[in-house]
Amino acid sequence: MRVKVLLLSLLFPFFATTLNAVAAVPDGMVLVPAGKFVMGTDKTDRTGDNVPRTYDDARPEHSVILPAFYIDKTEVTNAAYLKFCQATHYPVPPDWKGGKFPAGEADFPVTRVSWFEASAYARWAGKRLPTEAEWEKAARGTDGRTYPWGNDWKEQNLIWNRSKPDKVGSKPAGVSPYGALDMAGNVYEWTSDWYAAYPKAPVTFPEYNETLKVVRGGGFYGYNFGAATYFRSVDYPRARSEWIGFRCVKDAP
Repeated sequence: MRVKVLLLSLLFPFFATTLNAVAAVPDGMVLVPAGKFVMGTDKTDRTGDNVPRTYDDARPEHSVILPAFYIDKTEVTNAAYLKFCQATHYPVPPDWKGGKFPAGEADFPVTRVSWFEASAYARWAGKRLPTEAEWEKAARGTDGRTYPWGNDWKEQNLIWNRSKPDKVGSKPAGVSPYGALDMAGNVYEWTSDWYAAYPKAPVTFPEYNETLKVVRGGGFYGYNFGAATYFRSVDYPRARSEWIGFRCVKDAP
């Protein structure tokens, strides 16, 4: 009996912390529990498709342990970003006419936002941009899956083969293991990390330095591999691209 009591006393802080994190999930976010997951891939680059560095910069598979965190359920929308601009006097994206997003696109992901502007929004919202590892775990879970929904390509599960993004959260079948939506397709998303080699990477590239920021998630058009949970793309932090949006994270208690 004494052993059982001791065991319960040791486990109680863990369960209490987990229950508190679940109970306190902020509005519009989902909880990604603490623990280990598999990041990256052991696949090698394909040949013949004229797309360099398809997989090599995501090698090798390696285990990463993360504390619990919350992540936005969807990408930040035009409507949400407009509130930020109005509150802070940051400029709106350059493609907005008359300071307004296009009619009917309030719930579309905001794009043409630089990494610096995305970071400023996150701070204003009391959040931050996700690390590359946080983003991948939120999209992939702990079973090493290729896409947020599993290992088989299912175009009906994501916003794909389009000429532009679409409303966030409109593909519920593409949900990640933790409840995050649009982590494949729609728009790429800024992360906080510079483009760098993984531990024990078999291949290194001259672009690995503090010049390019990693973006994740695939866009609204492209090759299937771009939507893989481990696929890495990059852009300059000052870039404002029609392909790139973002979502935020927040530390869990």
